[in-house]
Amino acid sequence: MHIDDMGKQASLTVRLPVALKRSIEQRADAQRRSVSSQVVHDLEIAAQAEAPAAPGHFLGLFKGSRLPTDHDVHEVRASLWQRLGGDEDDRG
Repeated sequence: MHIDDMGKQASLTVRLPVALKRSIEQRADAQRRSVSSQVVHDLEIAAQAEAPAAPGHFLGLFKGSRLPTDHDVHEVRASLWQRLGGDEDDRG
């Protein structure tokens, strides 16, 4: 859902560096938005980019998948170690 679809129901007062304010004003002007709309737009993008996954969401991606066995893990480790030029006896 886009923030504009919900209407503006809250306000926020923020003190910020002058250079950042000017940058926001310039982007707003270039995008033909008000400064307020530009800030909302920028915050939406930042919130989407940094939104943490819901608890268990990552694990849910693999639901129903086969779990690797100890043998699978050993094979992968041995293969990677060989690619690194190591001798299995040197792994310590």
